[in-house]
Amino acid sequence: SLLQERKSKLILRMSKLAIFQGLLVDSNPDWSLRLEKGILLVENDRIVKRAPVSALSSILAKYCLKEEEIITLTDSQFLLPGLIDSHIHASQFPNAGLALDLTLLDWLEKYTFPTEAGLEDIVKAEQVYTRCVRTTLGCGTTTACYFATIHRQSTEILAQVCVNEGQRALIGKVCMDRNSPENYCETTDCSLSESKQIVQSILNMDSDLVKPVITPRFVPTCSRELMTGLGSLAAKHNLHIQTHLGENLRECDWVRQLEPDCKTYTSVYQKSNLLGPRTILAHCCHLDDTELEIIKEAGAGVAHCPNSNFSLKSGICDVRRLKHAGVKIGLGTDCSGGYSPSMLNAMRHAVMASNTLTFGKPESSHQPIQFSDALFLATRGGAALLDMEQEIGALEEGMLADVLLVDMKGHGATSLFGHETETDLVHKFVFLADDRNIAQVWVAGQKVKD
Repeated sequence: SLLQERKSKLILRMSKLAIFQGLLVDSNPDWSLRLEKGILLVENDRIVKRAPVSALSSILAKYCLKEEEIITLTDSQFLLPGLIDSHIHASQFPNAGLALDLTLLDWLEKYTFPTEAGLEDIVKAEQVYTRCVRTTLGCGTTTACYFATIHRQSTEILAQVCVNEGQRALIGKVCMDRNSPENYCETTDCSLSESKQIVQSILNMDSDLVKPVITPRFVPTCSRELMTGLGSLAAKHNLHIQTHLGENLRECDWVRQLEPDCKTYTSVYQKSNLLGPRTILAHCCHLDDTELEIIKEAGAGVAHCPNSNFSLKSGICDVRRLKHAGVKIGLGTDCSGGYSPSMLNAMRHAVMASNTLTFGKPESSHQPIQFSDALFLATRGGAALLDMEQEIGALEEGMLADVLLVDMKGHGATSLFGHETETDLVHKFVFLADDRNIAQVWVAGQKVKD
C-alpha cells in the first residue's frame, strides 16, 4: 500500500550540513541572470549561507566542517533552483504526446474527459500519478501545481504520492457541475462537499510538501453557485485557487453566452470571489487591457503554457505585455495539452512563443523574451505566482533547499567544447538539456534523484 511504501521507502537525506562549491545560477528579481562562483551551505531543509569562494575558510571553521566534506562542482556543473511547474494536469499524463489533432473544446470532449474519468479507479490513479511525479521530478520539477480529477479519493492518492516521492505540490480536486459528460460531472452540492473534504484531508496529512488548491476547472463547466462557494471556501482557509482563463477563442465566446451579466471572462471569476494573491490563471492568451488590470489589482497571476497554446492551436500569450501590465507570471507545462511534462521544454517554448510575436512587424516593435527570462519564469516567477517567493525560486539564504545539480556532460549535444562562458552554459542548458542533465535533485534538503 502507499502507507507501507511511505514507511519502507528509503529517501536519501542530506547530512545535517551539506556544503557546495562551484557555479551558482539563479535569477535576480528584475529577471536578469545571476551567476556566481560561490559557496552554498544547506542545513536540514534550508539554505543557511551563500557566500563568495573567498569566505570558504571562515565557513568551514564556523560550522566545524572539513575540506573533504565540500562537494566541489566540476567545470561542466552548476547549481540551480528547483523548477516550478505552475500548471500541470497529472491526470492527463497517459496522454502526453498523444491526441493533439484537435482544438481545446473538442480535445476535452474526445480525449481528455474520458481519460480523467477513468481515474476513478484508485489502482489506476496510483499508477498514473506515481509515474507522473517520478517523471517530473526527474526533469527537475521540485514544485508542481497539479490538477487531478473530480474524484476525491484519487486526488488524495496524488497528494500521498507527492509526499512519498518527495515533491512539493499544490493538489487540486477538479470541480465541474455543468456542460460535462454524464459520467464525469458532479452536482453543485457534491462538488462543494468533496472540495471541503479534500482540503481537510490534505491539511490533515500534516506535510510541509503538499497543500490543497481550490480548482474550478473553468467557467464553462462551473456554475456561478459552485464558483462562489469555492471562492468562499478558499477565503475561509486562505487557500490557493487555480483555473483556466482566456485560452481559446471559442471558449471565450461560450463564456460570453453563459454569463451575459459579466462584461469579460475575467469578471466572472472576480464576481465569484476567485481572484486574489494566491490565484493562478492558466493561459490568458485572449484578454483585453481591462482584464489585465483586474488581475493585477487582485494580486493574481498567470501560468504561461506555451507548448499547450501551440499544440492545441489556442493562441499566444504575450509575456512582455503581462510584465508591462504588472501581472505576475510563471510557467507551466500544461501536460497533456502541452505534449511534454518537462519544464525545460516549457522554457524553450516560452522563447519561441515570444519570437512569433515579431513576425511581420518591424524588428524594433517587439522585444522577445530571452533564455534568461524563461529561466526566471520557471523559478522566481513561478514562486511569486504561487505566493511562495520567500520560500522557493532562488538560491538565497533562508529559502528552502530545493536545488538541482546540473551537469552539461549529461549527453552529447550539451557537452562543452571549452570555449563557453558561464552564461553560455546556462544558454545551452535552456535550449538543449533534458532529464539526463539533471544529475541530482533535492527538495527541502532531501535528495530525491541521484
